[in-house]
Amino acid sequence: MHFRPRGVGLAGLLVLSSASAQTPTPQLDLYTFPAPPYQVTGPSHNALDHVAGETVETVDCAAGQIGWSTRIRLAPPNRGLHSLRRNLIDGYFAIDPSPELDAVADHSDPLALEKWYFFSRKQEPNPEPSRIGVVSGSNEEAWLLANGYPVYLSVASPEQLLALLRRGRIDTALMDERVMASLQQRAPESQAELQADFVRYAPLHLYLSANFTAKHPDFLTDFNRALPDCMAARLKLSEEETRKVQKIASALMQGLNQTLDLREAIKEGPHVANVTNVLTIDAKWRALAPGIASPMAEQILGLPGSRALGDWRVAQNGMITEILLINEAGTLAALTSLSTDYWQGDEAKFQNAMPPLYSEQIEGRVAYVSPIHYDASTGRFQITVSHPVVSWDGSEVVGVVAMGLNIESVLKKADSGQP
Repeated sequence: MHFRPRGVGLAGLLVLSSASAQTPTPQLDLYTFPAPPYQVTGPSHNALDHVAGETVETVDCAAGQIGWSTRIRLAPPNRGLHSLRRNLIDGYFAIDPSPELDAVADHSDPLALEKWYFFSRKQEPNPEPSRIGVVSGSNEEAWLLANGYPVYLSVASPEQLLALLRRGRIDTALMDERVMASLQQRAPESQAELQADFVRYAPLHLYLSANFTAKHPDFLTDFNRALPDCMAARLKLSEEETRKVQKIASALMQGLNQTLDLREAIKEGPHVANVTNVLTIDAKWRALAPGIASPMAEQILGLPGSRALGDWRVAQNGMITEILLINEAGTLAALTSLSTDYWQGDEAKFQNAMPPLYSEQIEGRVAYVSPIHYDASTGRFQITVSHPVVSWDGSEVVGVVAMGLNIESVLKKADSGQP
């Protein structure tokens, strides 16, 4: 008889195990719209129910990391927006934020970064007096209207927009660079016909319906936490963009060197030789930042070098978000605002500007350009550039200067031809 309770217990465990195994994974029901290579129809008998593409992969990745599956379907932009407002779906992506949508839905951090251009057959694109065409219900149309541009013609698809542009029915089309590139693969002759004028980087988001966020109040926080790892590989500068950044960053570095003696600022900054002490200071710094400055942070922020860097940064009209001056040991000697770390020696911006990774030791050369990264505190996309600070006789690298740049401002300046 003593075997019976044991048998019942085992049966109970099997029932519980079976029930647990059958618990369904929660599913996110989403709409998106066709925009190769971000959202495209996949190889399926029912193409509308099988969507692929880079942004789709990002959404799948972030949702999967927090225990959700997705059902993603294609819909025209106007239908997707209508369904979102009426709570007919859980969410819709990838959308440019707007006050109108913010009033009825909540959006994630950016899950894609598009590069918008005015495409024109004219030698010098000038959209203000032009007949501008755009896809109806698109992010581009909403942005044009919000910024006072007259929309001459709205069409159903990017393919139609390119055809009208080539036939001269419109003068200018606003479109993402990679969407246009995808279209031109099918019509390569159009590449030689068109001029492009950079407009903006457009961060696009997942909007969640009011009903969904009411039922799942923690979803958005968890989803945002998973996003950076899922989209890191997408945020790379093209070779042409890197060339433009290198040119402008080199000019900025030259200007900084003419304004401030970086070698002297490094010399005047704190030097902590003992590794254990460095790590102790760094731990306290990180525990308090970004809300509170540690004693070491307050000391560095108060140095003449930090104040001079801050004044020069402000004079650059918003192009530079922060400047860090790092000594040869990898610790901060001066900075324009409170950073998250005291020790920078393990970061790419430092390592790529110091020997042995940096061996040419050419003063003013930009040694490192980072991928684009999203700064949630400012709501901006940034890049970091760095270069070595070389001793007066050129014999050694005595430190590194790193700048955070507003990537949109940099590319606009590059395309404008301003010195």
